[in-house]
Amino acid sequence: MSEPTISVIGATGVVGRQVVQALFLRDHPAEAVRAYSSERGAGEELDYGEDSLVVEKVGADSFKNAQVAILAVPPEVARPLAEQAQLAGVWVVDCSGAFRLDEKVPLVVPGVNDGVLDRPFSGRIVTLAQAATQAFTRALEPLRAQFGLAFADATVLCGAAVHGNAGVAQLSKQTAELMNGKEPDLEVFPHRLAFNVIPAVGTLENGLSAHERAMLVEAARVWGGEKLPALTATSVLVPTYHGVTLLLSAHLGRRVDADGVRACLKADTGLKLLDTPEENVFPMPMLTTDDGSVHVGRVRALGERVQLVACVDNAFRVADSALDIAFELADRD
Repeated sequence: MSEPTISVIGATGVVGRQVVQALFLRDHPAEAVRAYSSERGAGEELDYGEDSLVVEKVGADSFKNAQVAILAVPPEVARPLAEQAQLAGVWVVDCSGAFRLDEKVPLVVPGVNDGVLDRPFSGRIVTLAQAATQAFTRALEPLRAQFGLAFADATVLCGAAVHGNAGVAQLSKQTAELMNGKEPDLEVFPHRLAFNVIPAVGTLENGLSAHERAMLVEAARVWGGEKLPALTATSVLVPTYHGVTLLLSAHLGRRVDADGVRACLKADTGLKLLDTPEENVFPMPMLTTDDGSVHVGRVRALGERVQLVACVDNAFRVADSALDIAFELADRD
């Protein structure tokens, strides 16, 4: 069977660029990749090994002869494009969040609830949980499966890329302005992020930020069922560019020691255990670059309570997960 043609919509954004990178790392042929963006990014050339991809303006023809479209665009842009793609008979993998709360659209975290795609569903859209939700559920899933999970709390440290290219650019600009004795403008973040920490990601409502609300709703959809654990989360914007770090605290269904937790995590091929703290070996965002795995470590256990750290390259994790689903869907036609 020939390789499926994949249209990457939003190819010049933070996630879109990582989708292209992930396709290259999987040796997907350049002729089976099409890159699209808004008019602003059209004409840009993206490196693809020894080849390059010329970005085209997204339009009605963007889905012609494609098997899968990956949407890495804002939600308001994703919705009409997803409908156009469906009408063209193309599978849609949504990275935007536009369909994450739609019960008719499967919400997937690869390695946690893959079976949801085996159940009948209408339409040709599948959506991905955001990177923080993926790290949250993916890091704890082997513990939940083996020991049971009664409660989980996450403190989520988000880099500027959670706000896309604009967030990355704004952090660079603010840092440069402060280093030159200037007070930076506030264009993307509600407060200065450079040399600062902002204890909210998105607007606050009833005590929860938009990022926290989305994460908890997504985790509940992913785990579902009658034995859903109690979940809490606090999202914090930190002055790093990329990556998401989660400080996790969980109450399991039975007592376990740290060695038992490590053995459980190490046995999961979707995780990378980095846990030699006496040698300063533990998960850090800089180690996750271009890696779709969830890095886990700093394991501590006392009775039923377990604490650990999980890190992901947020954009690459979403991109890599999108491709896992894209190739599975392409095999169905």
